[in-house]
Amino acid sequence: MTQDETAWPPVRFGAIGDAWRMYRRHWSVWSLTTLVAMLCVAFAEGIAAVALKAAGAGMFGGLLGLGSPGISLSHGLVAMAIAGFFLGGMVRMAVNQVRDRRPRLEDLFSVTDVWFDLALASVLVGIPLMIGWSLLVIPGMVVAGLTMFVYPLIVDGRLPATGAIIQSFHALKSQWLLASVVHLAIAAVAGLGVILGGIGIVITGPLYALSLAVLYRDLFLNPYAPTWEKPHDPFGDF
Repeated sequence: MTQDETAWPPVRFGAIGDAWRMYRRHWSVWSLTTLVAMLCVAFAEGIAAVALKAAGAGMFGGLLGLGSPGISLSHGLVAMAIAGFFLGGMVRMAVNQVRDRRPRLEDLFSVTDVWFDLALASVLVGIPLMIGWSLLVIPGMVVAGLTMFVYPLIVDGRLPATGAIIQSFHALKSQWLLASVVHLAIAAVAGLGVILGGIGIVITGPLYALSLAVLYRDLFLNPYAPTWEKPHDPFGDF
């Protein structure tokens, strides 16, 4: 029985188990990478907070929305962009592994070629995600589920930020409920390490990027998956 060419393969919970097996093969590299990513994000966000505070105290800080109360929003947007860059690095590292390449710590910093799209996508997805979580949680789950492939599509598919968002939505809209629940399960498992005084996150954290890479392989790299074209970016080369 042939698969309907218009139907995307189903999102599956088993991706978490596959991710765990992939982590165990290179556990030292993944744990070190996660620790380095956390330290880099904390350091970069600290510098950004100081810079924004200094800018907000200047003559034009209020006019630019950097002063109080705008400082919290500005810092939030910068934090999204910074976190998105390093998450993109981990996702590229994970996709390399599903392509049978050995993961390396250097992969974390290999996304400078798509840094702008990673930062832009993080903000474009992060804002509706925050709004969705504030509206009885469920809308946030749906947004997170429908956009789970944004990072793989940028770092591996080489789509622009807006194109990656459109393509992720297109691939998952027919199974939005399953995608939302599976993504929630992936995020929950990845966050379990926080229970162990926080240090456990270097063990469970990598499962997020690895699980996304496994699902990305199933839906986009599988030779039996439907073909896809890079969608037109409505913002062009902006």
